[in-house]
Amino acid sequence: MKKYLKELLYYLLAGLIIWYCMILITDGVHIKQSIISSIEMCMNIIIPSLFAFMAVSGIVVSSGLYRLLSKPFSLFSRYVLGMPSSLFSIFLISNIAGYPLGAKLLSDMYDKRCIDVTTAQVMQCCCFGAGPAFLCYVVGLELYGNTTIGLIIFLSCAISNAIIAAVVCRIADLKVTSKKSGIHFSSEIITDSVLSAGKSLVGVCTLIVFFSTFLSALDHYGLLGMISHRVGIKGADRFLRSMLDISNLSGLQSPSYAAIPVIAGVCSFGGICVFMQIKTLTANRYSLKYFLLTRPFACILSYANCLWLKKIMLPESMQAFAESEKTFVKMNNFVPSVCLILMIFLLKIKKRVAFSKRV
Repeated sequence: MKKYLKELLYYLLAGLIIWYCMILITDGVHIKQSIISSIEMCMNIIIPSLFAFMAVSGIVVSSGLYRLLSKPFSLFSRYVLGMPSSLFSIFLISNIAGYPLGAKLLSDMYDKRCIDVTTAQVMQCCCFGAGPAFLCYVVGLELYGNTTIGLIIFLSCAISNAIIAAVVCRIADLKVTSKKSGIHFSSEIITDSVLSAGKSLVGVCTLIVFFSTFLSALDHYGLLGMISHRVGIKGADRFLRSMLDISNLSGLQSPSYAAIPVIAGVCSFGGICVFMQIKTLTANRYSLKYFLLTRPFACILSYANCLWLKKIMLPESMQAFAESEKTFVKMNNFVPSVCLILMIFLLKIKKRVAFSKRV
């Protein structure tokens, strides 16, 4: 029976691929526009916001600096979160730097044999967040013209991750390999971290571009609009898109003040596209089953956290401002991103030349 189900799955997958290829041919104009839009988003938002954090996080892990950064929080980490103190810096960076950073950090630590498979799987459940840069400027400013709202959403997601960490870290036996060698820096560590960050960003951006064509294919048949119409909630179409790709949040049309907790829940979920990015970065090093099981709980917690944080940080007198104020923030980092890509390319060539000379 299992054999027949597996064969049926292959037939369904082949049918989906054929259907997808037909849409690429028949609806080429919209597919082209979606690709252009996704590339612009990668160049203007994804690369500028993630590259520096990815490079620095690689240096933090490779140099062993993460152990030093975790020491001031050792009591909080051990007794509140139930997490080995040396892992707190990984948890902190993952929640402030952007969605894929947690997977990148944990993968690097796993490759260096600092943690085992179980520790990586459990830590992935709480090392996942959009970061204040994305939420305050892309969500807070673009949607409401108020960075405070973005900060509320960030804190809601971060607190939910801390609650999940306090539960899962006590259930599982987390192990961190303690190395006697101290902190060490070298030009090779910096170069390798920069190149690794560039390689990881290529995978992330490629998936974003591909996923935009998939959304365009769904639009070809009006499937997203049909589902949102069935739900009967204003803006359900855009929220559904955001559950597939979180970058679609920036396209919400005049969201209401009451929608802020819902946005917090969606941001805590992250979206299917982000899940695929994490899968690419982990490259089957460890399973994501625990991570996927805990995400729905994180959404509920973020929604609940946002309700009380909103009352504290956003008084009633600011509601009218939050709903009516418009902003015309337009991020344009295209040229700097191109320069950054060229810099990584040249650095890669220089490293190869230096290696060939040594050989």
